[in-house]
Amino acid sequence: MPHSIAARRKIALVAFPGVQLLDIAGPADVFEMANSFNLEPVYELLSVSALGGNTATTSGIDIATVAASEVPAPSLDTLILAGGSPQGLNEAIQNPALSAWVRQAASTARRFGSVCSGAFALAEWGLLDGLRATTHWAATARLQRRYPHIEVQADAIYVRNDQVWTSGGVTSGIDMCLAMVEEDLGRVVATRVAKQLILPVRRLGNQSQFSSLLDNQAGRYARLIDWLRAHLREPLNIERLAEQAGESARSFYRHFQAETGQSPAAFIEALRLQVAREQLEAGASVKAAARAAGFTSDEQLSRVFARRCNMTPLQYRLTHRR
Repeated sequence: MPHSIAARRKIALVAFPGVQLLDIAGPADVFEMANSFNLEPVYELLSVSALGGNTATTSGIDIATVAASEVPAPSLDTLILAGGSPQGLNEAIQNPALSAWVRQAASTARRFGSVCSGAFALAEWGLLDGLRATTHWAATARLQRRYPHIEVQADAIYVRNDQVWTSGGVTSGIDMCLAMVEEDLGRVVATRVAKQLILPVRRLGNQSQFSSLLDNQAGRYARLIDWLRAHLREPLNIERLAEQAGESARSFYRHFQAETGQSPAAFIEALRLQVAREQLEAGASVKAAARAAGFTSDEQLSRVFARRCNMTPLQYRLTHRR
């Protein structure tokens, strides 16, 4: 049920010099458009930075921001940290005033979260400890290595832990904020916003970021990944993979997890799921997709889809068939 609206909900989008423009503009458009589809405006939007004033983005376009010190932290309903350039993000992380303000706001806000690499700021400030989280697919392995106490979900569009939300790269912030709008105002309003943005389909949180994640995270094991793709329909255990990599089983497991941020078993499952998705998008039946990807049965594929994508293979085929 949508929450009752007693007053406009203040949403702070946290920026910094070198912020990704779409990380700010995407969420802002979602909430502002939701205002236009409601009887009266629901959200009050603020772009906030450490010092305020015009803040440069990676696109070379400045955005107007308010200094964090001018925004009472307890007044916020929602706090979202954007991502951006490594240097800009690192300077924001190291800013003690901004860090203190975000921590205070997170302790009182109804919800808080991040878009893209903004998850690194939340993690560094201890706001993701013991939680599930995601970030841009190209940085998930680095996030997992740097913060092992976080359960990084590498291919998720967005992840929610009660009041804590994190999303993947750039446009996935739009999907996350649409889910927030649905929570606040219901599915009808969220769907109208999605249609206005000309989105082909609203992506669910556990849906994959649909990137070349598995290829690009391969690194030193690129040849092994090519071999895996050709042998997915065969039994694959740690000993067989280690033999192909020319390492002992113990060394291979340790090195592979450090390189990819995933265990070999989880990696193979994700690779098989990627192949199954491609088959379903091409119109294959669930049973045929499971067989092509190396799953033991369509029931096993359905269990993996439910766990990783929060939908059934049939639902996926209906919404993503080419």
